[in-house]
Amino acid sequence: MKKLILIMLSTLSISVFADDHASATMTTDGAFTTLQVASSDIEKYRQTLIDNPSAFKATGATAAGICVTNSGHDYLGQMMVWSAFPNVAAALSGSTMYDPQKAPRSFERLREIKYGVTWKPITPFRLEPGFERVQRIKVSNENMQDFTAAIDSLEKAIQDAGHPNFYNGAFVLIGGGDRDVGTVTVRSIVRDANAMGILFDDFFAGNASWADEYQAVLSLGEVVSDNMEICEQLYFGS
Repeated sequence: MKKLILIMLSTLSISVFADDHASATMTTDGAFTTLQVASSDIEKYRQTLIDNPSAFKATGATAAGICVTNSGHDYLGQMMVWSAFPNVAAALSGSTMYDPQKAPRSFERLREIKYGVTWKPITPFRLEPGFERVQRIKVSNENMQDFTAAIDSLEKAIQDAGHPNFYNGAFVLIGGGDRDVGTVTVRSIVRDANAMGILFDDFFAGNASWADEYQAVLSLGEVVSDNMEICEQLYFGS
């Protein structure tokens, strides 16, 4: 049944963060909407979102924040605004309650809208934003179940190697247009850039006990994009 559900999601269109909260749990529940933008002043746009949470409230989001592209940019000022919802129905409904093209001028002058999309986790995911490696990976329907299992195995192997704050999340993107068809988005999350760098140093030095699990993930798909993002939660619900 799980395999059937994953294949159905991938047929739709495959590719679908909080402080240190110990209560945050791993779950496949919920969904996210994201708005990809190019900002002319990221810090000012960030503060505007904090000062004006009306859009998040209007959509019924339970949490919201931003991810700023740190490397691997497709364009200058690349970032996304994300909003969390309890399920896909709430996410899709929320997306109809706010039109970003009709936003107040204080928003409009700070960013150019690129596109929006809905994300659904297909592996257990913990909402704890940080420094994140984001990869879009082509995965066939036949490999989907093995791929999600490999993502979970890699996460456990890295945690067991002394990195308890490492988390993976795999998502299908619903309504993502041509860009995301046939791909899964994988977010590998640590607390900061140094923690991410340590993982790379261990791997290239041949000291990564989780190398086999990483190779298993790569063997089940083809990486088509790779970037680093710095994510944070700005809105914690009304």
